[in-house]
Amino acid sequence: MAHHARSFSPAARLLSKRDRERVARLYAICRTVDDIADDWAGPAAAARLGVIHQELRNPQTTDPVAAEARALFSGRATGLSAFEELVRTVKDDTGTVLVKDMDDLRRYAHGVAGTVGIMVCALFDIPVQWHGHAAQLGAAMQLTNICRDVCEDARDGRRYLPATLCPHAPVEIAAGRDAALADARGAIGELLTVADHLYASGRTGLPALPLRLRLAVAAAAAMYQGIGEVLRRRDCAPDQGRAMVSPRRKTILALTALLGLARVGQKPRAKEQHVET
Repeated sequence: MAHHARSFSPAARLLSKRDRERVARLYAICRTVDDIADDWAGPAAAARLGVIHQELRNPQTTDPVAAEARALFSGRATGLSAFEELVRTVKDDTGTVLVKDMDDLRRYAHGVAGTVGIMVCALFDIPVQWHGHAAQLGAAMQLTNICRDVCEDARDGRRYLPATLCPHAPVEIAAGRDAALADARGAIGELLTVADHLYASGRTGLPALPLRLRLAVAAAAAMYQGIGEVLRRRDCAPDQGRAMVSPRRKTILALTALLGLARVGQKPRAKEQHVET
C-alpha cells in the first residue's frame, strides 16, 4: 500500500493498527485484481478474473483471491457483492477500451472505484443509507485518475475520456496530434468539474464514519483532489507528464481537510465498531 497507494497510504496512518490492517487486506485484493488486468495478456487476464468472479460464490473455494475476499467479508454480503462487481468490471476492461459517453464512464467509475467505497463501508459496518456517498468519493477519485493518466492509457490502447467529449482514437492522443490533445484538454476540464461535484456530495456522508476512518477518508480525498488542482494549473494539458502532488502539498491538503472537519464540529452518526473478520 505504501508503494502503490501514495495518496491513501499516508491517510491510512490515521487509523488504528487493527483497522489499518483490515484496510490493507482490502487494498491487497483490489490491487491484485488490477495487476492481473494490467500485467497479463488480455484473454489470459479475462480468464483469470473470470475464475475469481465465479469462485467468489463458492464457500469451499481454494482460489487465493476469492478465498481472501470471502474471509475478509465474512458476514458482510454487501462487501462481497461490491468486490464481485469490481472483478466483473475489471474483467470487461482487459481489452481495448473506448468509452462512449458519460453514462458509460459513470458505470465504469462506479464498478472499479465506487465499489471500493462500499467495501470500506461494509468492513466498518456503516449503515447502507450512507454507502452511496462512499461510492461517490470512490468514483471521484477514479475520474481524477483518468484525467491524470490520459496519455499513459492511450499508449495502452485505452481511452476513458467519453467519445462525446473526445472522439479521437487512443493512437491519436498518444501521438500528440493537436486536435486530439485539444479535445482531451477540454474533456479533462469537464471531468474534473464532475469529480469536484462528486467529492462535495461524497463528503456529506463523512459524519456517518467512525472518527479515525472519517479523518483518513477526508485526508485521502483532499490529496486526490489536489491532483486535479495540478492538472488545472497545467490548463488540463494531458501531455505534460504525470501530475504529482508534492509531499509538502499533500500534508497541507490533508491538514486543511482535517481542520475543516473540526471547524464544522461534525459528530459521528455511527458508533465506532471493531468487528473481527
